[in-house]
Amino acid sequence: MRSFLILFLITFVLFSCNSEKKQNNVTTANPKNTNAILRDKFGNPIPLPKDKLIILNFMAYSCSACMEELPVLKKVLREKEFKDKFKLIFIVIDADRNDLSDKEFPVYTSSNENYVRFPVPGTPTTYIITPDGKKLVYIVGAVTEKNLKMFLKQALKKYEKYKKDQKEQKAP
Repeated sequence: MRSFLILFLITFVLFSCNSEKKQNNVTTANPKNTNAILRDKFGNPIPLPKDKLIILNFMAYSCSACMEELPVLKKVLREKEFKDKFKLIFIVIDADRNDLSDKEFPVYTSSNENYVRFPVPGTPTTYIITPDGKKLVYIVGAVTEKNLKMFLKQALKKYEKYKKDQKEQKAP
């Protein structure tokens, strides 16, 4: 019995030290040592653009306000004024897998780690952040087309000020 227990423990340790994990039948390197702003349910970093502001929309498929807001977000972000300045990423809280079938508007499942940096008091909750994760705008509840445009313009103004402040801090 004792030798069986030792053999079991050795096997367990060897398998648990493996630095690869499977997700949706795809093997990926363990991302735990990266400094990701967001992670999906499986611990993988969510890729964020470096040249656009990011709109993080925390939503649920079971939320009717979220489902009504979804086409509004997509419509406004396809407009010429905003298209090349923002990237919309949906973070869904009630799904079991990522849905990356829409390259323009990807949907990721959420990790509990995300809620530390981006608290979600209810759905929908939306953050507009810089590529390095600075929060510019925080919205709780569904937005109308008019409100969304106002928030996007507000985020652009704050981002310009943020970039200016960053340059001034780097200057000798």
